Amino acid sequence: MPTRRYVLLGLTAGGTWPDVAERLVATRGTGDEFLVCDGRVDLLTRLGTGRPFSAALVDHRTVGLDREFVRRADAAGCPVILLGGPDDPVRTSSLGLAAHLPEPVTERDLADAISVHAVAIGRVDDLRLAGDGDATRSDRWTGRLIAVTGPGGTGASSVAGSLASGLAADVRLRGEVLLIDACLEADQAHLHGLQETTVDLQGATQAHRGGDPAGRALDGLLVSPAGHHHRLLPGIRRRRDWPTIGGPTLAATLRNLRDHHLATVVDVDPDVDLGPTHQPVGPATPGEPARIVLSLADLVLVVGRSAPSGSDDRATRRVLENLLEAGVPENRIVQLSLRPATGAERRVPFSGLARRLLHILLRREPTGTTDSPQLLDDDRVLTIRTPIDDPVTAEALAVRVLSLLDRLPARPVTGDDVSVAAGSLGTTDGPS
Repeated sequence: MPTRRYVLLGLTAGGTWPDVAERLVATRGTGDEFLVCDGRVDLLTRLGTGRPFSAALVDHRTVGLDREFVRRADAAGCPVILLGGPDDPVRTSSLGLAAHLPEPVTERDLADAISVHAVAIGRVDDLRLAGDGDATRSDRWTGRLIAVTGPGGTGASSVAGSLASGLAADVRLRGEVLLIDACLEADQAHLHGLQETTVDLQGATQAHRGGDPAGRALDGLLVSPAGHHHRLLPGIRRRRDWPTIGGPTLAATLRNLRDHHLATVVDVDPDVDLGPTHQPVGPATPGEPARIVLSLADLVLVVGRSAPSGSDDRATRRVLENLLEAGVPENRIVQLSLRPATGAERRVPFSGLARRLLHILLRREPTGTTDSPQLLDDDRVLTIRTPIDDPVTAEALAVRVLSLLDRLPARPVTGDDVSVAAGSLGTTDGPS
């Protein structure tokens, strides 16, 4: 009796490859199985039973073959192999498929793909669990992503727009700067003077469900506001449209856009979802978009307003506490306190050197009061004078943010990994 075999799930839509799979399983004589599923739902239901499966053989014409499907199969330890159709390496890579066998599919090609990508099922102590294997992908270049957030009414959206403008003015970035509005109630289009737009974040995510668009297809998802050197992806105007976006697709959209720009600024709400990690992935809760954005961010800029006494307002402090509790690394959080400009500063001519020095000076100030512990180190607490939309202020803020990014290592390319708070997986009384 063989100890290792392959149990394959199949989604067929005609063609000749199912017959090839049947013949291969019959001739191997190792107890292999080829189970044809009655549609996408049937296949996902089988995966949800907990029974191990070696791979899913999916016809290239299958309706609903997108990131959500591939990710759920991968999470169950069942890699997806696409069969039939023309060779399409871009689709294979962007969807996360284990392999693609273009037409015509031969028994030898299928046997080789199964031996390389499928999970052999054997004794209980010999099983490969979902997620086993190499935890990291090959290193590749990625752009930098800066998340800007803050309590309502503090001016976080204005800071995000100003930062994008300042970054776009930097000759090192050559105008390759993108501003994404990921707030539940989007305002960036209005702030940029756009009354109606034909593209938004919802449309961009829909375009990414079947793969990563590039070139003109990607450019068509963005707008170039008049008078600005950065590009803009407007947000979703109606909050009720957010649950239609799948979490993996939103993450893939942000990664693809980030990787096609030198710097990406994302305006996002501060409500990080602190719900149980076993809940379904997808922006069905208000904090899910923030969780996805912050998991990809190289730097998180938390905007608040300084109280007259010089202390931080309670809302800003609460946001900082929530971000730290959600697992955002402390060294990637920067607090930016906005303080109204004095009368003397407002009277300095725009072209004057004094005003330029006043705006370029982003001072480090300790956060909190004597009655409350400090949350961040002093070198990550900045104060800037308003108005924030002043070009000189925007450029000064961009210079400061770039200097902070230069001191941080690039984020590793590890897909949809989610940070887990220390101790949240429980403890054991036995020996380690």
